Formats: sequence, C-alpha cells, structure tokens
Amino acid sequence: MALTISNVFDAGFYRAANQDLAALNDTQALSHFQSYGLNEGRSFSPLINLSFYRASSSDLANLNNSQLLNHLVNHGVAEGRSFSPNVSLNYYRANNSDLISFNNEQLFIHLKGSGISEGRYFSSLFTFGLYKSYNSDLTSLSNSQLLNHFEINGINEGRHFSPFFDFNYYRANNSDLTNFSNKQLLQHFQISGINEGRKSSPSFDAGYYKANNPDLASLQGINLVEHFDFSGAFEGRQAANDYAGNTFSTVRQLPIGSNYTSVIENVGSSDPFDYYRFDLNQTSTLRIFNYSYSRSVLEQILDSTGNVLSSRSPAVFNSDISLVGDTSKNIQLSPGTYYVRIQPLAGNTNYYLWLSASTNNSNNSDNATRFGEIVEYYNTLLPFYSDIF
Repeated sequence: MALTISNVFDAGFYRAANQDLAALNDTQALSHFQSYGLNEGRSFSPLINLSFYRASSSDLANLNNSQLLNHLVNHGVAEGRSFSPNVSLNYYRANNSDLISFNNEQLFIHLKGSGISEGRYFSSLFTFGLYKSYNSDLTSLSNSQLLNHFEINGINEGRHFSPFFDFNYYRANNSDLTNFSNKQLLQHFQISGINEGRKSSPSFDAGYYKANNPDLASLQGINLVEHFDFSGAFEGRQAANDYAGNTFSTVRQLPIGSNYTSVIENVGSSDPFDYYRFDLNQTSTLRIFNYSYSRSVLEQILDSTGNVLSSRSPAVFNSDISLVGDTSKNIQLSPGTYYVRIQPLAGNTNYYLWLSASTNNSNNSDNATRFGEIVEYYNTLLPFYSDIF
C-alpha cells in the first residue's frame, strides 16, 4: 500500500498538539492541515518530524514543508530515510519477527495503525514502559497517549525517557549546545552527536564506547546504542567512564523520589565497589530494582554509619535469555542518609540499578505498576535478544 498525505496525518495528534483546533473533526482537521497547518509548520504526527527530516537529509535542505512532506510520502519512507529522532523502521522490523517481510511503507502503516496501540518497539531510545516508569504521573495513559505526551510535552519539559539520553546531561556536557532547546538537543544527538562521540547520559558515552572497543569502529549512529543494549552489556563492555563513586568519600549522589532513577554501571576486578548515596527527608518505602548481566553482584543498603541494612544477590540476566532470581525489593526506611553498595561476586559485569521512594502514607499501586512496566519491557525484548546469542 502506497503512502499518502492522508494516511500519514494523525488527526487526534494534530488536535492535541494544536489546542486552537481541538473542536475540529477528523475531516476538518485534515483540511486545515493541508490548507494552513503544513505551511505554518504545525505538528501533525507523533511519528514524523519534518524539521528532523530536512536536517538529516542534506539534499532536502532547501525544500519547504509542503515539498518535504510530498518527498517523504513519495520517496523518503520507501528509501529508508530518517524522519524522526524517535522512530526507526529498521528497528521496528528487527524487533517484530512477524513484520520481517514488510517494506518500509507497510511498516509505517502497521506502526501507525496497530503497532503503537499494541506497544510494539520502534526505537532504541523511546519505549512506552520506560517512559511510564520514569514518570509516575503518566501511569494511566494508553500507549498512544504516552507517545503523544512525549512528543507534545515530554521533550519540551525535559522528561527522562531513556538510560542512553538525558537532556540536561547532554546540554551540560557539551558546552557548544548550551543554548539549544530540548528538541534541538535530541535532533543534534541523532544526526551528529552520536557519531561525534558525544556524552549523552551518565550511562552512555558513544566516544568512550568506540574508543575502548575497536571492533565497533565501523558502527555509526544509534547502532552503537543498540549494540550495547543487545550485546555489549552481556559481554561486560563498559559504555562510559565510571559514574559511580568507588568509596564513601567519592560516592555518587542520586536523586530519589516517586519517579524511578536508573543507572547502568560496571563492576569487576579493577572496580570492586560502586557506591551511591540518597537522602530521605521522611519515612519512606524504598523500592530497589536491580539485575546484573551474566554474572552475579552483591547489592547492599547501608545507613549513614556504614551498617548493612539489607544484603542480597539480585537477579542475573543470563545469556540464555532469562532473568534468574528476584529483581526487586521493598525496604522501609526512616529519614536520613543511605548508601547503595554494589560489588562483583564473579568477574566483570554490567548491572542495571533502579531506585524510587514513596512515603508510607501514599498509595504504592502506581509504583508497583511502573515496576511491572520495567519487567514487561525486558520480558518483551527477550525474543529479540535470542536472535543475537
């Protein structure tokens, strides 16, 4: 099925992104878009960003919005061009085995028509489950609403959505980007920053990853993120300089609240201890979610004097594509300063640590729901991992 302007246009998104048009029905919305909205540069789809399309294809630099959209519909999607920092049709095909034979136009139509509502994975950066997990106020939204929220509100608000890209971190660690908006930052990262080896989050530094893994020299762009997420983490490769503190005196402070904070880190013979600190100003339930890749680690919660309050070996994500053991634990804590200490039990390994805290008087159902989203995210990816090992 060939693409047309009418089947890439999303009337619901158009109304949500343009509040002055909220009263229009679908036919009126499409008519307004074709007559006015396209030339005005209005957002019309959570899957398409014409500014990104222009910036990522140098031969399209001089096209206006109408010409861009016509090119995208008639040529760009079929040619496999990038049209959004958050959508990759190649990723969508690779992560959904029933779509392997689909061409790019069929993939786009499937994603728009059913893939979003089914919660399918179409990006190495954005996933529905992780966006919910990082943002406790969004747990009741449907997948379509989540994607709309991210595109309309979340990017502008600098919401956390990925372990591999953080708006504030990217801006702070790249002085030439200080005045960039969040939309510009994400576009810069995808089009040029990752290939330039820029630091994009505490957990991922493309330059470090390539420099310390010469066999990845040929990888470009977001494929570096995908390599680490799908194989490098299991192989014990480090994706960034050590983020955690290695002693009490060099401990890494983590924000703590109802939204999950997460880090991906590495411990081993040359880095035997990782320390994180968090402070609670009222009695709270700490929810800690942790697993390591292929080898076990020891996770301990310590009080301000170094006494061990909790000690366990959390689940291991094995190369046989299974999470073995418990990943989460709830701990009741009084106000004060606390530490998480991670140490290896058998060789070098990466680990994934999530923390959140809620007051004892609050309802923990949303917290539990978001933890379930994390587990669901990894369980859903297991079939894709199995194609790698």
